[in-house]
Amino acid sequence: MSTGVQRASNEDKLELSEALSQMNETVLGMIRAQAPLPKVLEVLCEQIEKRHSDMLCSVLLLDADSTTLRSGAAPSLPKEYTEAINGVQIGPCVGSCGTAAYRKQPVIVSDIATDALWASCREKALSHGLRACWSTPIASQDGTILGTFAIYYREPRTPVAKHLQLIAHATHLAGIAIEQDRAKAELRAAEARYRTLVERLPAITYVAELGAGGPWHYVSPQIETMLGFSPAEWLSDPMNWMNHIHPDDREIALAAEKQFQETHELFQAEYRMCARDGRLMWFRDEGVLLEQTDGQGLLMQGVMHDITERKRLEDQLRHSQKMEAVGQLAGGVAHDFNNLLMLIQAHNEHLRDQLAVDDPANKDAQEIETAVTRAAALTGQLLAFSRKQVLRPKVLDLNVVLAEVAKMLHRLIGKDIELIVKPGRSLGRVKADPGQMEQMILNLAVNSRDAMPNGGRLTIETGDVELDKDDSRKHEGAPAGKYVMLAVSDTGSGMDTETQAHMFEPFFTTKAPGKGTGLGLATVYGVVKHSDGWIWVDSEPGRGTSFKIYLPRVEEARVDAAGVEECRVEERVEKSEQLQLAPFRTEQSQPPSKTSTSLSTAPKGTETVLVVEDQDGIRDIVRESLRRTGYKVLIAVDGNEALQMASAYPDPIHLLVTDLVMPNIGGRELAQRLTPLRPQMKVLFMSGYSEHSGLDSENEEMDPSATILQKPFSLDALARNVRRVLDEPGS
Repeated sequence: MSTGVQRASNEDKLELSEALSQMNETVLGMIRAQAPLPKVLEVLCEQIEKRHSDMLCSVLLLDADSTTLRSGAAPSLPKEYTEAINGVQIGPCVGSCGTAAYRKQPVIVSDIATDALWASCREKALSHGLRACWSTPIASQDGTILGTFAIYYREPRTPVAKHLQLIAHATHLAGIAIEQDRAKAELRAAEARYRTLVERLPAITYVAELGAGGPWHYVSPQIETMLGFSPAEWLSDPMNWMNHIHPDDREIALAAEKQFQETHELFQAEYRMCARDGRLMWFRDEGVLLEQTDGQGLLMQGVMHDITERKRLEDQLRHSQKMEAVGQLAGGVAHDFNNLLMLIQAHNEHLRDQLAVDDPANKDAQEIETAVTRAAALTGQLLAFSRKQVLRPKVLDLNVVLAEVAKMLHRLIGKDIELIVKPGRSLGRVKADPGQMEQMILNLAVNSRDAMPNGGRLTIETGDVELDKDDSRKHEGAPAGKYVMLAVSDTGSGMDTETQAHMFEPFFTTKAPGKGTGLGLATVYGVVKHSDGWIWVDSEPGRGTSFKIYLPRVEEARVDAAGVEECRVEERVEKSEQLQLAPFRTEQSQPPSKTSTSLSTAPKGTETVLVVEDQDGIRDIVRESLRRTGYKVLIAVDGNEALQMASAYPDPIHLLVTDLVMPNIGGRELAQRLTPLRPQMKVLFMSGYSEHSGLDSENEEMDPSATILQKPFSLDALARNVRRVLDEPGS
């Protein structure tokens, strides 16, 4: 008897071993072959059910929320039942599977009809003839519950040892399959995230073998939007990278490549590349070494960042800084030169007053005066470029200014050039010096005229524009906002890139020696910047040139038309023809003409005048000139001395004549501080140029009624303006 039992036991063990071996071979083979998880679980269930026809297998998967069971596989259970339990919430009394997942331990129910664990779902099972259910939780290697593996019977049953072993092994295989599938899903998700990141970066990502001609194994799709080549085109030729680097930058890239091969440290280089359509783009290329793959050369993975915009902004900043430095230098030179011209002019007038009318030396004196006038015109243009002119900004309709200038342009540009003027409708207003606006238009017109020696077409137009952020990047960084645009376009010879890089620099010119000063466009640049505007140039050789100037629109509706009329455009055109567009001077600061009055016939007076000037020569000339015309003159070398003198002087001081820019205390501040002490005293300013200390502080502008003598001025102009200011009604 014992021998028979032993034989049966051995047969059961052999049968179980074969079943487990067959199950391993089939299921693990499917896992290695990366078969879909539902198919693996279904085959696992079928492997058991074909050996034990009374068993009905089921796999439920636990959702990521760890509270809900979803159907994984149940090939032999009634479809209606699997649908009914799909989505069941785990809990302490939710049948065999819901309870096993909740308790994290096996649950054996021998009779569903009587077991309390099935109270809430008993009818679902009984209605489909299910009477017993043994459920085991499926756990991952770290103990996380992944789902349940269950065996159903159609009659009440208690566990059998070999069945429990089979269930335990099937549960283990199910765990391997589920973990493998989740790992693959996580890998796919990670790859999708990486691919999304790589393909949405504003950069080109690549994998390539080391060496200038090393083949590329991967390049991201951005290469098509940036450089115009499809990934397939780029990968087809290993030399594409080096061939499309700008020739001047290839040594930079090769040096970085060589260093990377030697050190295997971070690859870094900045260089230009030529796109398919001819555009030049700047890239910052950074790469790292990848682990070596058998049979392949060393690989690097890199990212090419588009830094074209950054380079453009850097160039713009450098250009702005250079122009600012040149402007400071030009302004300083012009200021000192104006003082020298002042001395030359004044001494020349003294000499001329001593000459008889028929003296041959009169011609020499007149030539000196003409040279001073021309030199003053040049320094005036330097002051316009460096933004150090005395300004009287007004709210202007640019169409009114353009209309006045246009009346005279035909004589300036010649009959062989067609002039087209297109004033914009309902144009917004700008706040600027009307004289500077006219000078700007004239300079641009002459620049266009000189670019069309054989004739052509000159178009000047105005209009309201509103720049958004994208427009701002296209127009040299002008802030987004509302502007009035002035466009001056010609059909002339145009400019190459090198010329455009220097066109606004003082004394830069492409004309023959003696044909131009190189200050026309420099003056335009200074005027535009002085008016808080922006200038944009579009030009190519043989295609003409277009200057577009953007001036901020202002809300003030009142337009000071008188300010436009005072500019005397015709006189400016005449001077422009003679002096290569010398800047216009206000009435009180015009250089002397050939009909200047001598001091013997200049207006005279007997009042007391306080002269404040830090330049010895000019101070002495002004003092001597005023004394010769009858005035009593007090002198001070700076503002501090003037304050002390005004406080101590017992008699009235009728007029203060002061330079605007002086050490310690500027002329404007001096006038403000003396006004309470001498309320009846009038003021006449002298200026070589204006700075914050003189005219234009950030919060306050110069009194429009103030009289300013722009150096160099004639002694006749000094006498006339002193008399005029003294004769004005009370302050």
